[in-house]
Formats: sequence, structure tokens, C-alpha cells
Amino acid sequence: MLALMLGLAACSSAPPPRMAAPEPAPLVLDPDAACLQELAALGVSFQPVASFGDPDQGCGVANAVKVSATGVPWNRPGVLSCQMARTLARYQAEVLQPAAESHFHQPIKRILHAGTYDCRVRRNASTATAAALGGSRGGRLSEHSKGMAIDLMGVELADGTIVSVKKDWRGGGEKTSFLKDVARRSCNTFNVVLTPNYDKFHQDHLHLDIGPHTLCGY
Repeated sequence: MLALMLGLAACSSAPPPRMAAPEPAPLVLDPDAACLQELAALGVSFQPVASFGDPDQGCGVANAVKVSATGVPWNRPGVLSCQMARTLARYQAEVLQPAAESHFHQPIKRILHAGTYDCRVRRNASTATAAALGGSRGGRLSEHSKGMAIDLMGVELADGTIVSVKKDWRGGGEKTSFLKDVARRSCNTFNVVLTPNYDKFHQDHLHLDIGPHTLCGY
């Protein structure tokens, strides 16, 4: 009897079993917010734009931003996806500025572009022919229609010199060398690069995009 009572007392004084600590909830980052934070860290001047789209035409931009400068000012603001704006900021720092310093021994003070977001199909010979004949202008949507592209017309250097794709791509000299160098290196950053060598629709700009297709049309 005494042994039984001692056993019961021992049981009653035993500490309660320890409960396992709950697993911490996984940290979920909002990719849109992270991209916007990175733009700010890269020195991009931008304003967030509410995501928009046209279901009938398939155009629209998710996590859109209106950019006025990627470290240096643009000739005019442009609407892009945050992802494309981030790519351009890195491209300017890693490709354009080093090329300018190498060829001209001075930095770029302004980016000159012909357009960013534009709800339209790609401009090529087939769509142009169809339009000329009064037919449908249907075709694959341009990456401009998704905020994933920019048409780079040229740059303005610190001393005011303008380097123009339209005037200098085939002109020879240091400006031509700079543009060809930039075009080659663009293929390491963007999925599609189209230059005046590609077709008549790109005689005055470099088309740069981060869409799903791959083409270095240098």
C-alpha cells in the first residue's frame, strides 16, 4: 500500500509533457513591393501606376511604374513594368555608362527614347503590308503592349553631344563605334535586341525587350 501511494505521488509530481514549438510561418515577400524597393535603391525616379489592362486587346501592365530617370533623366517619362524598369537601371549602369566613358571619356546625362508602353502589334513587313492593302493589322502583340520594351533613340553626353541611332549608326567614327558596341552588349541584358541592321522599321532606334522570345538582331 505504501509503495502504491509513493508511486502515485511520484506520478502526480512529474512535470507536464513539453509541447513542441510551432513551426515559424514561412516569410512571403511581395515580389511587386520588392521590385519597387529595388528601383528606389538603384536611384530610379518613378511613380507607381495602378496595374491596368484591356481584356479585349490583351494589352496591359502589372506592377506598372512611370519612369522619368534611371540614374540620369529621360527625354520624357515612360510607363513600364517594374521588372523592365529595373533591367534598364542596371543596363544603364553596367552597359551604357561604361561604354560612354570608354568611347567618349565622359558620362551620359540624358537617355533619349521613342516610346515604352504602347498597345499595338509588332511592326514588321507583314503587318505593314496588310495595313497598306486595307486588311487586318492582326499579329503577335508587341512587348511594348505589356510594358516590357523600350525604343532607344540615342543618348546625350555630359558636354551636350547627341549620339543618335538614326544619324550615327552608319556614319562611321566614334559615335558609330559606340552604338555598335552598345548593341552587341545589349544582347547580354535583353531577350530581344533589334537594330537598323534588322529591318527598315528599326532605322532610328534600338528595340530592347525582356519578353519571352529571344533574338539578337544585331
